[in-house]
Amino acid sequence: MTEKVDFLCVGAHADDIELGMGGTVAKMARSGKAGLLVDITDGSMGTRGTPQARAMEASESAGILGVRRRNLGLADGMLRTGDPELLASLVELFREVRPGTVFTHPLHDRHPDHEVVSSAVREAVFKSGLSKWPSRHDAFRPPRLFHWMGPRQGDPDFCVDVTRDWHARLEAVSAYRSQFGKEGPETAISGSAFHEFLAARSRYLGSRIRTAFAEGFTCDELPEVVDPCSLGALEF
Repeated sequence: MTEKVDFLCVGAHADDIELGMGGTVAKMARSGKAGLLVDITDGSMGTRGTPQARAMEASESAGILGVRRRNLGLADGMLRTGDPELLASLVELFREVRPGTVFTHPLHDRHPDHEVVSSAVREAVFKSGLSKWPSRHDAFRPPRLFHWMGPRQGDPDFCVDVTRDWHARLEAVSAYRSQFGKEGPETAISGSAFHEFLAARSRYLGSRIRTAFAEGFTCDELPEVVDPCSLGALEF
C-alpha cells in the first residue's frame, strides 16, 4: 500500500522546489508532516551537470529537508501545454499519494517548462477528482493548491515564517553542486546575484510578518483561517 502524504511539491527540474519554497518544506517536515517532492524532467537540457549528477544531488537535498522524492523522467525542455502523458502521470500521482496540499510553480514564469508544469498541475488537481477519469486508483481531488512565488512576482497572498529553517534551505540548495558550484559555465542562477535576490526577498517578506525570513505563496482561492487565535502573536 502506498504511503499517503500531507503535502506534495511538484517542480519542473531538480532544485526548483528548493529555490521556491525550501524553507517551507523543511518547516513542514520538521513539524512531522509527511512530504513528497516530485521533479518532472530529467534535467538533461541544463547548461550544467548531467541527469545522473542532478539525481544524486536531488536525493541528497531531500534528505536534508526530511522528505521523500521522485522523478517522473520526462524529457527536459520538451514539455508542452496539454501534454496527455504529463497530465495522466500527475492524475495518477495525486490519486496514489492523496496529498492534502499541493505546491507548484507560479502560473506565469520566465521558464517555459515552469509554466507548463504549473498549468498541468492545476488541471490535474481538478481532473483527479473526476470519477470517470480512467485510473488505477480511486478518484481524489487535493483540497488545496498553492504556488510559490516566481522571480518577477510582487505581493504574495500569504507568507510562511521560515526563519528557523532558513539554514536547512541554504544547505539543501548547496547540495546542487553541479548547478551552483564554482565549476562550470555561468548561468542566470549560478552566480551570487540570484541567490542574494532570493535572500533579500525572503528578508523583505519576513519584515512584512515581523520575522527574519519568510517565503511567499499565491493561490486562486482565499484560504480560510480555521483558528484566528493560532495566528502569530507579534504586534502590528
